[in-house]
Amino acid sequence: MKTVLILGGTQFIGRNLVEHLLAIGGFDITLFNRGRTGRALFPGVKRITGDRRTGVERIASTDWDVVVDLSCYFPADLEATLRNLKRRPEMYVFISTCSVYDPNDARMLRNEEAMIVGCNKAEYADTTPASYGNRKAECERILAASGLDHVILRPALVVGPHDPTDRLYYWLHQVKCMDELLLPDNGERKFSVTYVKDLVHVIVRSMEQPTRSTVYNAITVPEASIGELVRVTSALLQRPVACRNVSPAVLKEHGVRPWLDLPLWIDGDHFTYSNQRIMDELGLVPTDLSESIHTTLSYHAGRGWPEPTYGMSSGRIRELM
Repeated sequence: MKTVLILGGTQFIGRNLVEHLLAIGGFDITLFNRGRTGRALFPGVKRITGDRRTGVERIASTDWDVVVDLSCYFPADLEATLRNLKRRPEMYVFISTCSVYDPNDARMLRNEEAMIVGCNKAEYADTTPASYGNRKAECERILAASGLDHVILRPALVVGPHDPTDRLYYWLHQVKCMDELLLPDNGERKFSVTYVKDLVHVIVRSMEQPTRSTVYNAITVPEASIGELVRVTSALLQRPVACRNVSPAVLKEHGVRPWLDLPLWIDGDHFTYSNQRIMDELGLVPTDLSESIHTTLSYHAGRGWPEPTYGMSSGRIRELM
């Protein structure tokens, strides 16, 4: 039975991962996190409570066959974690992000060989979202230089049950509760999506990999769009909605921010990434978009369809219309 240390919370990806590992069996799991979310979950799973900056030395008391790192956002935290491993694990699985790719590269469907961003001294310790991709890229370089056998997974927008961000849910809620939707560029701009259950499956496949150190874009749908999400959701809910097109120029004139005020909207198609390598080498069989949305709709129906915490309010949208 492999001993597995999971660094991170049990709110979203971690929760789905632990549920899956318990279901398939064969793993002795320990969670290391601050205990701020999901404290009542998985009562039979061992836990080490601590912060990566002030208590990571607590992981040094045990040997681990596999480390799955879900929660590293700062290079110094990864360096501290690696220093405190009692022995070399068989595999270190690091969850990175497609945000490591150079934002000035506007090509569609970039693969793992595309250029990633650097990380200067200021970005190394910066705590703002602006340096997120830089810090993750530096973490990748630190892990690559460590000599550990590792797999780096780069998801895009992660969606599915227990997602706390409401970025996808914003549009599901729109279809459920509004008769007319405001779609930038007719909802045709492309972006990549990672279904959380697919991400969990490739994490497990990575844990079982023979000695190899490589990087994968962990992508379920390389080219999704708001329009496609709306059409699929409308069909699944059997609720037709009218869609009103709006240009990026008009949205910018009214101070509407891409991704923040209108979730999933970027004025371009450059947030798209190839998943060919992960299908060829890790055997990913991407879940159909309709199936992943159906599962996510069922989850939110169980929550009673609360108002999204992300994006513009329904009132603001009506004002713009």
